[in-house]
Amino acid sequence: MYFFARLLVFIGISLIVASEGPKPLGKNVDIFPELPLSVMDSTDVLCRKHSQVYEEALRNLTLWAYEMRDSSSKSVQGILRGSIAQFGHFEECLTAKAPFPTQYCIATIVADIPMPSTPRDSKSLTYGENETLINKIYDKKDPSQQPENVVLLGWCIPAACKPPELEEYLNKYLAKVDTPLRKENVTYTSHVGEQSCQLQTNERNWDQLDISFLLVSAIIVVLIIASTICDFMWPNEEKLHGDSSLRNLLVVFSVTKNYSNLERSEDSNPALGVLYGMRVICIFMIITDHRFGTFLSSGILNFDTVEEQYRSFFGTLFFHGDLFVDSFFILSGLLVTYCLLVQWEKKFLNPVFVIILRYMRIIPVYAFVIFFCTTLFEFVGFGPMWKTIISPEVQDCRKNWWTNLLFISNYVNADHMCMVHSWYLSCDFHYFILALMLTILIYKNKKLGLVVLGLVFIISILIPFTIVYIYERPAVLFFYLDFIRGPKSHPDFLLTYIKSHARSTPYIVGIIAGYLFYRLRQQKANVSWIASYLIFISSVTLMIVSIVTGAIFYNPYYEYDTLDAASYSVLHRTVWSIGSVGVLFVASYGKVKWVYSFLSWKPWIPLSKLVYGAYLVHFQIQMRAVAKKGAADVTSYFDIISLAISDIVLSFGLAFLLYLAIEAPFRNLFAQLFFPLKTPKKTVTNLNNNEENVSEKTCDSHL
Repeated sequence: MYFFARLLVFIGISLIVASEGPKPLGKNVDIFPELPLSVMDSTDVLCRKHSQVYEEALRNLTLWAYEMRDSSSKSVQGILRGSIAQFGHFEECLTAKAPFPTQYCIATIVADIPMPSTPRDSKSLTYGENETLINKIYDKKDPSQQPENVVLLGWCIPAACKPPELEEYLNKYLAKVDTPLRKENVTYTSHVGEQSCQLQTNERNWDQLDISFLLVSAIIVVLIIASTICDFMWPNEEKLHGDSSLRNLLVVFSVTKNYSNLERSEDSNPALGVLYGMRVICIFMIITDHRFGTFLSSGILNFDTVEEQYRSFFGTLFFHGDLFVDSFFILSGLLVTYCLLVQWEKKFLNPVFVIILRYMRIIPVYAFVIFFCTTLFEFVGFGPMWKTIISPEVQDCRKNWWTNLLFISNYVNADHMCMVHSWYLSCDFHYFILALMLTILIYKNKKLGLVVLGLVFIISILIPFTIVYIYERPAVLFFYLDFIRGPKSHPDFLLTYIKSHARSTPYIVGIIAGYLFYRLRQQKANVSWIASYLIFISSVTLMIVSIVTGAIFYNPYYEYDTLDAASYSVLHRTVWSIGSVGVLFVASYGKVKWVYSFLSWKPWIPLSKLVYGAYLVHFQIQMRAVAKKGAADVTSYFDIISLAISDIVLSFGLAFLLYLAIEAPFRNLFAQLFFPLKTPKKTVTNLNNNEENVSEKTCDSHL
């Protein structure tokens, strides 16, 4: 009887528990808490008043209040797949017809998550089905993985609430709000910087610099129109009566005159025809590589796939694509050396004068682009990250434009340089001076000059090796988030990547190749068919190996070794350079005619003359796209390459305008001023930009 009584009690309790069901989880089950509606207890009277009006309007279902609420980020979504940017709706916030000014802020929320108690491989990207959430989102301190304990949330708030009090209030709110992770000792902190908040109108008003840029642009447009009309009204009668210095001066800005120069090519040394295509292909790859970096620096919905690609050999084609910048150095070194050696045969010029000519050749369009970046660049768009990305760039240009014009931006205030990609131009100018001295030495004493060239090549290898070895730096510059989101402050970027003394090896290889092409300039193709294809295949193999072997160091399981890193840091650039020169050599002097036909294809000629301008402007196009992007995107190779193609078209379109308006006119002007008509044309060298000189056409458009 007692047994049956106990059995009935047990069955009754079981039925009661079963009828109750599982215990509710509660209202908030999100990883990150929601942002508060407003700042009700602000010390600022106006902020508190507007917050009260805002919340009262929400209770009354007022449209403008719900537009503000609707434009703010709610719960965090997709964080476990790497979607850390939750922008909300930028434009809806700033166009809400509230009775007070609104502002859009990006609040950075950081979850301080303790190390998980269950041991696991922190570098692994694979998670078991029964692993805890903590194992996934704690900060693993792995640069190849994006931290998932940090989110960026768009917050629409009254403009009277300033960023410091927003941050203070938000931290107090986060300290009290309840989340499921509290029992795991997870705490939250926030940051709302001055650059994180934006009003409906751009906060920087137009100043004298902005007006000056518009005035200079207007003057250039007037000169173009007047010069083009003069070109039509005053026909060129050189064949009948001889050329006119006055006419040449008046038509330097003529569109028709400068447009006709685009298709002119150099015919005295057909071997150099391969450089046209090589130059254009390199800028295509550089623009694509930069698009990958800028695209990944913004909101990505599926960043977990990017983390996988960091570890793949295919991914290194893009994440190690900085080698195509080395190709630019090779081409520049080859052309400068060839042109200078040809010049010394004709007439020896004062080296200082040659440097001045070089400076004047490249500075006008460069200065114009810098002028734009210091002025109107801030007004060409608007978006969630505009003040975070574009405004600091404009300020850096306003403060450090002079370092660019002196070509010392990669050494002086490099962490705040104007136009982050301008480091290349500083290096290239330094290397030009080096090539000038070496070619003079070769011209004066060939044996001694070649010995010195060999020593310089060895030193160029030893310098980066020593730097990487002493400072124990990585073998390559990793294109991880810490770099692509802040390149100017990255230690490897500042220490080795942009410094002239650490990047000279490819240019020195180009100087050696330039001397080789100079010695072979009067010869025809004489490399056998077998040797040609053997050199070509070997060269391409060396280039491929130089890229894909970077995956060894991208592998998070690679155990760092200082000697390995130092050796690879110099060898992969040297091997890439040798492979590039091998391809150029057999294409020009070997039997690989299909390569020569492709690289010397006529459409490459006008495009190659626009490469300089395209390099100057492409990064601004990409920065603008990132700064104004209002939502996170899904990333894939196809999508990024499609965007890169758009960048290429826009960059070359702008480069075309810059060429007609500034680059070609000022080259014509300097040619008229420094080499007037009375100077025999044969004395007008490849360095003075006179279009009639054969050697100049070779050097006309290289960087």
